[in-house]
Amino acid sequence: MKKLLLVTALFSSVACANPHSGFYLGAGVGTTDFDDDGLLNELPVAVSTDSDNSYKLIAGYAFNRIVSIETQFTSYGDTNVKLHNPLNGQSIDAGKIEHKTYTVAANLGYTFDNGLRPFATIGLGSVDYKAGGFSDDGGVIRAGLGLEFTPAQLQGLSLRTAYEVDNYELDVPSYNGYYTTTKTYNQSVGAWYLAATYKF
Repeated sequence: MKKLLLVTALFSSVACANPHSGFYLGAGVGTTDFDDDGLLNELPVAVSTDSDNSYKLIAGYAFNRIVSIETQFTSYGDTNVKLHNPLNGQSIDAGKIEHKTYTVAANLGYTFDNGLRPFATIGLGSVDYKAGGFSDDGGVIRAGLGLEFTPAQLQGLSLRTAYEVDNYELDVPSYNGYYTTTKTYNQSVGAWYLAATYKF
C-alpha cells in the first residue's frame, strides 16, 4: 500500500510539474482562400470564384509548452466557379471545386504564463480534390501561423486564430490537337479560422 501511495505521489508531482501536456480535441470555422496557379485564367472567357466557409476537426497531443503534434481534417467547402459574358455582362455557374485535406503537423510555439501562445505549424497530409467530373488525390505540405489563448479561469479550454495553407500539385491532362499532354499546377488552399480546443 505504501508503494502504491508513493507511485501515485510521484505521478502526481510529474503531472503538476508539466501542466502544459496532454491530449486535446477541438473544432474550428473559417474563410477559404484558394489559389489555382492560373489554371482558370487559361479559359477563353473571364472567370471568377468565390468560396464557402471551411470547417476543421482537430486532435493533438501537447508534450510541453513548446511542442505539440496535431492532426486535422479540413473541409474547405465549395469554391464556386462563374463564367462572365463580356457582351451582356451576365454570368453563369460553371461548376464547383471541392477540397478536403487530412494532415499531421508539428505545432511549435511557446506558452507564456499569461496564457498566450504564438505558434507555427508544419506538416504533411493528403488532399481529396473534385471539380465537376474530375477528381484527384495526392500529398500536401501544410504550413501555418497562429495565436492561441488559454484563460486561467477556464482550465483546459483554449481559443485560437490562425492561417494555415495546404500546398499541392495538380496534374491536368490536355489535348493539343496531336497528342495528350499533362501540365502541373502548384495550387494551394488555405483558411483563416477561429477554433476552440479542450485539453484533457
